[in-house]
Amino acid sequence: MPNGFETERILDERESAILNSIVYEYIETGKAVGSRSFVQKYSFSLSPATMRNIMYDLERLGYLMQPHTSAGRIPTDKGYRYYVNSLLENYDSSFHDMEIDEKIFQKELQLDKIFESVTRMLSMVSRYAGVMLSPKPDFTVLKLVEIIQLESSEVLVIAVTRTGMILTRKVIVSVRVTQDELSEYSKYLTSELCGYSLQEIKDNIFGELRGDRKSSTNRELAIDIAQLALAETGESSINIDGIENLLRIPEMVEESRLNSLLNIIEEKNIIKSILEKHVESEGIKILIGEEIDNEKVTGCSLVTSPYKIGNKPVGAIGVIGPTRMDYEKVVPLVDYTGKAVSGLLTRMSK
Repeated sequence: MPNGFETERILDERESAILNSIVYEYIETGKAVGSRSFVQKYSFSLSPATMRNIMYDLERLGYLMQPHTSAGRIPTDKGYRYYVNSLLENYDSSFHDMEIDEKIFQKELQLDKIFESVTRMLSMVSRYAGVMLSPKPDFTVLKLVEIIQLESSEVLVIAVTRTGMILTRKVIVSVRVTQDELSEYSKYLTSELCGYSLQEIKDNIFGELRGDRKSSTNRELAIDIAQLALAETGESSINIDGIENLLRIPEMVEESRLNSLLNIIEEKNIIKSILEKHVESEGIKILIGEEIDNEKVTGCSLVTSPYKIGNKPVGAIGVIGPTRMDYEKVVPLVDYTGKAVSGLLTRMSK
Protein backbone atom coordinates (compact mmCIF):
# COMPACT_ATOMS: atom_id res chain seq x y z
CA MET A 1 0.00 0.00 0.00
CA PRO A 2 1.42 3.42 -0.97
CA ASN A 3 2.92 5.65 1.71
CA GLY A 4 0.41 7.99 3.34
CA PHE A 5 -2.47 5.49 3.16
CA GLU A 6 -4.25 4.57 6.38
CA THR A 7 -4.61 1.00 7.52
CA GLU A 8 -7.89 -0.69 6.56
CA ARG A 9 -10.98 0.23 8.57
CA ILE A 10 -14.74 0.00 8.12
CA LEU A 11 -16.34 3.15 6.72
CA ASP A 12 -19.02 4.76 8.84
CA GLU A 13 -22.49 5.32 7.41
CA ARG A 14 -21.78 8.87 6.27
CA GLU A 15 -18.48 7.99 4.61
CA SER A 16 -20.13 5.06 2.87
CA ALA A 17 -22.96 7.21 1.48
CA ILE A 18 -20.50 9.88 0.32
CA LEU A 19 -18.18 7.38 -1.35
CA ASN A 20 -21.04 5.69 -3.20
CA SER A 21 -22.35 9.07 -4.34
CA ILE A 22 -18.91 10.13 -5.59
CA VAL A 23 -18.53 6.90 -7.58
CA TYR A 24 -22.05 7.31 -8.99
CA GLU A 25 -21.33 10.91 -9.96
CA TYR A 26 -18.08 10.00 -11.70
CA ILE A 27 -19.75 7.13 -13.59
CA GLU A 28 -22.45 9.56 -14.76
CA THR A 29 -20.21 12.47 -15.78
CA GLY A 30 -16.69 11.14 -16.29
CA LYS A 31 -15.39 14.26 -14.52
CA ALA A 32 -13.32 14.38 -11.34
CA VAL A 33 -15.57 15.25 -8.39
CA GLY A 34 -14.79 18.46 -6.47
CA SER A 35 -16.00 19.08 -2.91
CA ARG A 36 -17.82 22.37 -3.63
CA SER A 37 -19.82 21.23 -6.66
CA PHE A 38 -20.53 17.88 -4.98
CA VAL A 39 -21.98 19.53 -1.84
CA GLN A 40 -24.17 21.75 -4.01
CA LYS A 41 -25.56 18.78 -5.96
CA TYR A 42 -26.00 16.21 -3.17
CA SER A 43 -27.89 16.76 0.09
CA PHE A 44 -25.35 15.90 2.75
CA SER A 45 -25.77 19.15 4.76
CA LEU A 46 -22.01 19.56 4.97
CA SER A 47 -19.72 22.48 4.21
CA PRO A 48 -17.28 22.17 1.28
CA ALA A 49 -14.42 22.18 3.82
CA THR A 50 -15.90 19.24 5.76
CA MET A 51 -16.56 17.38 2.51
CA ARG A 52 -13.01 18.04 1.41
CA ASN A 53 -11.72 16.48 4.65
CA ILE A 54 -13.89 13.40 4.16
CA MET A 55 -12.69 13.07 0.57
CA TYR A 56 -9.12 13.33 1.82
CA ASP A 57 -9.79 10.53 4.35
CA LEU A 58 -11.30 8.35 1.60
CA GLU A 59 -8.23 9.03 -0.51
CA ARG A 60 -5.91 7.99 2.32
CA LEU A 61 -7.94 4.79 2.68
CA GLY A 62 -7.38 4.03 -1.02
CA TYR A 63 -10.97 4.51 -2.25
CA LEU A 64 -10.31 7.75 -4.17
CA MET A 65 -7.41 9.33 -5.98
CA GLN A 66 -6.59 12.81 -7.24
CA PRO A 67 -5.45 12.69 -10.89
CA HIS A 68 -3.97 16.22 -10.62
CA THR A 69 -3.15 18.42 -7.64
CA SER A 70 -5.79 20.98 -8.57
CA ALA A 71 -8.42 18.44 -9.66
CA GLY A 72 -11.22 16.74 -7.75
CA ARG A 73 -11.22 13.05 -6.89
CA ILE A 74 -11.99 9.96 -8.94
CA PRO A 75 -12.60 6.38 -7.72
CA THR A 76 -9.83 3.80 -7.57
CA ASP A 77 -10.50 0.11 -8.29
CA LYS A 78 -11.06 -0.24 -4.55
CA GLY A 79 -13.64 2.55 -4.66
CA TYR A 80 -15.48 0.91 -7.53
CA ARG A 81 -15.41 -2.41 -5.67
CA TYR A 82 -16.97 -0.82 -2.59
CA TYR A 83 -19.69 0.77 -4.76
CA VAL A 84 -20.41 -2.50 -6.59
CA ASN A 85 -20.59 -4.46 -3.33
CA SER A 86 -23.11 -1.91 -2.04
CA LEU A 87 -25.18 -2.39 -5.21
CA LEU A 88 -25.12 -6.17 -4.82
CA GLU A 89 -26.30 -5.96 -1.20
CA ASN A 90 -29.60 -4.55 -2.47
CA TYR A 91 -29.67 -6.40 -5.78
CA ASP A 92 -32.97 -7.90 -6.89
CA SER A 93 -32.63 -10.53 -9.61
CA SER A 94 -36.34 -10.69 -10.48
CA PHE A 95 -35.80 -8.50 -13.58
CA HIS A 96 -39.40 -7.29 -13.74
CA ASP A 97 -38.31 -4.05 -15.40
CA MET A 98 -35.78 -5.40 -17.89
CA GLU A 99 -36.58 -4.00 -21.32
CA ILE A 100 -35.02 -6.71 -23.47
CA ASP A 101 -36.78 -8.41 -26.36
CA GLU A 102 -35.68 -12.05 -26.15
CA LYS A 103 -36.91 -12.53 -29.73
CA ILE A 104 -33.73 -10.72 -30.78
CA PHE A 105 -31.88 -14.00 -30.36
CA GLN A 106 -34.71 -16.54 -30.07
CA LYS A 107 -35.68 -16.15 -33.74
CA GLU A 108 -32.37 -17.71 -34.77
CA LEU A 109 -32.19 -21.47 -35.26
CA GLN A 110 -28.47 -21.99 -35.73
CA LEU A 111 -26.35 -21.90 -32.60
CA ASP A 112 -23.62 -19.66 -34.03
CA LYS A 113 -26.25 -17.15 -35.14
CA ILE A 114 -27.77 -17.19 -31.65
CA PHE A 115 -24.36 -16.39 -30.15
CA GLU A 116 -23.86 -13.52 -32.59
CA SER A 117 -27.32 -12.15 -31.74
CA VAL A 118 -26.68 -12.39 -27.98
CA THR A 119 -23.37 -10.50 -28.12
CA ARG A 120 -24.88 -7.89 -30.47
CA MET A 121 -27.79 -7.37 -28.07
CA LEU A 122 -25.45 -7.07 -25.06
CA SER A 123 -23.35 -4.43 -26.83
CA MET A 124 -26.40 -2.49 -28.07
CA VAL A 125 -28.15 -2.35 -24.70
CA SER A 126 -25.05 -1.78 -22.55
CA ARG A 127 -23.25 0.49 -25.03
CA TYR A 128 -20.04 -1.35 -24.17
CA ALA A 129 -18.73 -4.60 -25.71
CA GLY A 130 -20.65 -7.88 -25.45
CA VAL A 131 -18.72 -11.15 -25.16
CA MET A 132 -19.84 -14.77 -25.22
CA LEU A 133 -18.01 -18.06 -24.75
CA SER A 134 -19.77 -20.80 -26.70
CA PRO A 135 -20.26 -24.28 -25.22
CA LYS A 136 -17.91 -27.04 -26.24
CA PRO A 137 -19.77 -29.23 -28.76
CA ASP A 138 -19.43 -32.12 -26.27
CA PHE A 139 -22.18 -30.56 -24.14
CA THR A 140 -24.76 -30.58 -26.93
CA VAL A 141 -27.30 -33.39 -27.39
CA LEU A 142 -27.23 -35.48 -30.56
CA LYS A 143 -30.29 -35.48 -32.84
CA LEU A 144 -29.24 -37.17 -36.07
CA VAL A 145 -26.35 -39.08 -37.66
CA GLU A 146 -25.91 -39.41 -41.42
CA ILE A 147 -23.05 -41.27 -43.14
CA ILE A 148 -22.43 -40.57 -46.81
CA GLN A 149 -20.01 -42.37 -49.11
CA LEU A 150 -17.36 -40.16 -50.70
CA GLU A 151 -14.96 -42.73 -52.16
CA SER A 152 -14.59 -46.48 -51.84
CA SER A 153 -12.51 -46.08 -48.67
CA GLU A 154 -13.75 -42.73 -47.34
CA VAL A 155 -17.07 -41.67 -45.80
CA LEU A 156 -18.45 -38.36 -44.53
CA VAL A 157 -20.13 -38.41 -41.11
CA ILE A 158 -22.63 -35.64 -40.42
CA ALA A 159 -23.79 -35.26 -36.79
CA VAL A 160 -26.59 -32.79 -36.05
CA THR A 161 -27.32 -31.71 -32.47
CA ARG A 162 -30.62 -30.51 -31.02
CA THR A 163 -29.22 -27.01 -30.69
CA GLY A 164 -28.61 -26.89 -34.44
CA MET A 165 -24.86 -27.49 -34.38
CA ILE A 166 -23.61 -29.50 -37.36
CA LEU A 167 -20.37 -31.50 -37.10
CA THR A 168 -18.81 -33.04 -40.21
CA ARG A 169 -15.86 -35.43 -40.25
CA LYS A 170 -14.26 -37.57 -42.95
CA VAL A 171 -13.41 -41.11 -41.87
CA ILE A 172 -11.27 -43.70 -43.68
CA VAL A 173 -12.81 -47.19 -43.63
CA SER A 174 -10.79 -50.37 -44.09
CA VAL A 175 -13.53 -52.42 -45.77
CA ARG A 176 -15.70 -51.78 -48.76
CA VAL A 177 -19.22 -50.55 -47.90
CA THR A 178 -22.18 -49.47 -50.04
CA GLN A 179 -24.33 -46.40 -49.54
CA ASP A 180 -27.26 -48.70 -48.67
CA GLU A 181 -25.20 -50.18 -45.84
CA LEU A 182 -24.15 -46.70 -44.69
CA SER A 183 -27.82 -45.66 -44.63
CA GLU A 184 -28.53 -48.59 -42.31
CA TYR A 185 -25.60 -47.56 -40.11
CA SER A 186 -27.03 -44.03 -39.99
CA LYS A 187 -30.43 -45.30 -38.81
CA TYR A 188 -28.84 -47.55 -36.20
CA LEU A 189 -26.57 -44.82 -34.82
CA THR A 190 -29.36 -42.24 -34.75
CA SER A 191 -31.68 -44.61 -32.87
CA GLU A 192 -29.00 -45.53 -30.31
CA LEU A 193 -27.26 -42.17 -29.82
CA CYS A 194 -30.11 -39.66 -30.18
CA GLY A 195 -30.92 -37.92 -26.87
CA TYR A 196 -27.44 -38.21 -25.36
CA SER A 197 -24.80 -35.48 -25.19
CA LEU A 198 -21.65 -36.04 -27.20
CA GLN A 199 -19.72 -36.32 -23.93
CA GLU A 200 -22.06 -39.06 -22.65
CA ILE A 201 -21.80 -40.88 -25.96
CA LYS A 202 -17.99 -40.90 -25.85
CA ASP A 203 -17.76 -41.71 -22.14
CA ASN A 204 -20.47 -44.37 -21.83
CA ILE A 205 -22.77 -45.15 -24.76
CA PHE A 206 -20.16 -46.46 -27.20
CA GLY A 207 -18.95 -48.88 -24.54
CA GLU A 208 -22.50 -50.06 -23.78
CA LEU A 209 -23.20 -50.64 -27.49
CA ARG A 210 -20.01 -52.67 -27.87
CA GLY A 211 -20.99 -54.75 -24.85
CA ASP A 212 -24.34 -55.64 -26.41
CA ARG A 213 -24.27 -59.35 -27.23
CA LYS A 214 -26.67 -58.77 -30.13
CA SER A 215 -24.12 -56.47 -31.78
CA SER A 216 -23.18 -57.65 -35.28
CA THR A 217 -20.03 -57.04 -37.33
CA ASN A 218 -21.87 -54.35 -39.30
CA ARG A 219 -22.92 -52.62 -36.10
CA GLU A 220 -19.38 -52.79 -34.79
CA LEU A 221 -18.20 -51.05 -37.97
CA ALA A 222 -20.92 -48.40 -37.57
CA ILE A 223 -19.73 -47.74 -34.00
CA ASP A 224 -16.10 -47.59 -35.19
CA ILE A 225 -17.00 -44.96 -37.79
CA ALA A 226 -18.99 -42.87 -35.29
CA GLN A 227 -16.31 -43.13 -32.63
CA LEU A 228 -13.63 -41.90 -35.03
CA ALA A 229 -15.87 -39.06 -36.24
CA LEU A 230 -16.74 -37.84 -32.73
CA ALA A 231 -13.29 -38.28 -31.17
CA GLU A 232 -12.37 -34.62 -31.74
CA THR A 233 -15.43 -32.38 -31.65
CA GLY A 234 -13.72 -29.02 -31.21
CA GLU A 235 -13.26 -26.37 -28.53
CA SER A 236 -15.28 -23.43 -27.27
CA SER A 237 -15.15 -20.28 -29.36
CA ILE A 238 -15.47 -16.60 -28.41
CA ASN A 239 -17.80 -13.97 -29.86
CA ILE A 240 -17.12 -10.25 -29.30
CA ASP A 241 -19.32 -7.38 -30.48
CA GLY A 242 -19.23 -3.62 -29.81
CA ILE A 243 -15.53 -2.77 -29.59
CA GLU A 244 -16.45 0.42 -31.49
CA ASN A 245 -18.58 1.44 -28.47
CA LEU A 246 -15.48 1.42 -26.28
CA LEU A 247 -13.54 3.57 -28.74
CA ARG A 248 -16.12 6.33 -28.19
CA ILE A 249 -15.37 6.49 -24.44
CA PRO A 250 -12.62 9.10 -23.83
CA GLU A 251 -10.67 7.19 -21.16
CA MET A 252 -10.67 4.00 -23.25
CA VAL A 253 -8.48 5.61 -25.90
CA GLU A 254 -5.80 6.60 -23.39
CA GLU A 255 -2.59 4.71 -24.08
CA SER A 256 -2.79 1.84 -21.55
CA ARG A 257 -6.48 1.14 -22.15
CA LEU A 258 -6.14 1.52 -25.91
CA ASN A 259 -3.42 -1.14 -25.78
CA SER A 260 -5.88 -3.36 -23.89
CA LEU A 261 -8.47 -2.89 -26.64
CA LEU A 262 -5.93 -3.73 -29.32
CA ASN A 263 -4.97 -6.87 -27.38
CA ILE A 264 -8.64 -7.89 -27.10
CA ILE A 265 -9.19 -7.35 -30.84
CA GLU A 266 -5.99 -9.08 -31.96
CA GLU A 267 -5.92 -11.91 -29.40
CA LYS A 268 -9.44 -13.15 -28.77
CA ASN A 269 -8.05 -15.99 -26.67
CA ILE A 270 -7.37 -13.42 -23.92
CA ILE A 271 -11.10 -12.92 -23.28
CA LYS A 272 -11.73 -16.62 -23.90
CA SER A 273 -9.28 -17.64 -21.16
CA ILE A 274 -10.79 -15.12 -18.73
CA LEU A 275 -14.36 -16.32 -19.35
CA GLU A 276 -13.34 -20.00 -19.12
CA LYS A 277 -12.31 -19.42 -15.51
CA HIS A 278 -15.88 -18.38 -14.63
CA VAL A 279 -18.00 -20.98 -16.46
CA GLU A 280 -18.32 -22.99 -13.25
CA SER A 281 -19.04 -19.89 -11.11
CA GLU A 282 -22.52 -19.53 -9.66
CA GLY A 283 -24.34 -16.34 -10.62
CA ILE A 284 -23.02 -12.96 -11.62
CA LYS A 285 -19.29 -12.17 -11.38
CA ILE A 286 -17.86 -8.64 -11.51
CA LEU A 287 -14.14 -8.15 -12.16
CA ILE A 288 -12.84 -4.60 -11.71
CA GLY A 289 -9.47 -3.42 -13.03
CA GLU A 290 -6.68 -5.62 -11.69
CA GLU A 291 -9.20 -8.27 -10.59
CA ILE A 292 -9.31 -9.38 -14.24
CA ASP A 293 -5.81 -10.70 -13.49
CA ASN A 294 -4.42 -10.41 -17.00
CA GLU A 295 -1.54 -8.06 -17.69
CA LYS A 296 -2.79 -7.50 -21.25
CA VAL A 297 -6.14 -6.10 -20.05
CA THR A 298 -5.82 -3.00 -17.86
CA GLY A 299 -8.23 -0.26 -16.84
CA CYS A 300 -11.26 -2.38 -17.74
CA SER A 301 -14.11 -4.11 -15.93
CA LEU A 302 -15.87 -7.33 -16.90
CA VAL A 303 -19.34 -8.37 -15.76
CA THR A 304 -19.95 -12.03 -16.56
CA SER A 305 -22.48 -14.77 -15.90
CA PRO A 306 -22.41 -18.49 -16.74
CA TYR A 307 -25.20 -20.13 -18.71
CA LYS A 308 -26.34 -23.72 -18.60
CA ILE A 309 -27.92 -26.53 -20.57
CA GLY A 310 -30.17 -28.10 -17.95
CA ASN A 311 -28.13 -28.00 -14.75
CA LYS A 312 -24.74 -28.18 -16.48
CA PRO A 313 -22.73 -24.92 -16.85
CA VAL A 314 -21.50 -24.88 -20.45
CA GLY A 315 -20.43 -21.31 -21.27
CA ALA A 316 -20.41 -17.69 -20.18
CA ILE A 317 -21.62 -14.31 -21.41
CA GLY A 318 -20.48 -10.88 -20.35
CA VAL A 319 -19.96 -7.18 -20.94
CA ILE A 320 -16.52 -5.57 -20.95
CA GLY A 321 -16.01 -1.84 -20.58
CA PRO A 322 -14.10 0.80 -18.61
CA THR A 323 -13.87 0.63 -14.83
CA ARG A 324 -16.21 3.66 -15.04
CA MET A 325 -18.94 1.27 -16.14
CA ASP A 326 -22.64 1.76 -15.47
CA TYR A 327 -22.76 -1.28 -13.16
CA GLU A 328 -26.31 -0.52 -12.07
CA LYS A 329 -27.46 -1.15 -15.65
CA VAL A 330 -24.98 -3.82 -16.77
CA VAL A 331 -25.27 -6.23 -13.81
CA PRO A 332 -28.99 -7.03 -14.29
CA LEU A 333 -28.55 -7.04 -18.08
CA VAL A 334 -25.85 -9.74 -17.93
CA ASP A 335 -27.62 -11.70 -15.19
CA TYR A 336 -30.92 -11.70 -17.09
CA THR A 337 -29.28 -12.61 -20.41
CA GLY A 338 -27.41 -15.53 -18.83
CA LYS A 339 -30.67 -16.95 -17.51
CA ALA A 340 -32.47 -16.32 -20.83
CA VAL A 341 -29.74 -18.11 -22.81
CA SER A 342 -29.82 -21.01 -20.31
CA GLY A 343 -33.56 -21.37 -20.81
CA LEU A 344 -33.33 -21.16 -24.59
CA LEU A 345 -30.52 -23.73 -24.95
CA THR A 346 -32.17 -26.08 -22.45
CA ARG A 347 -35.43 -25.98 -24.44
CA MET A 348 -33.53 -26.52 -27.70
CA SER A 349 -31.80 -29.58 -26.22
CA LYS A 350 -35.02 -31.37 -25.30
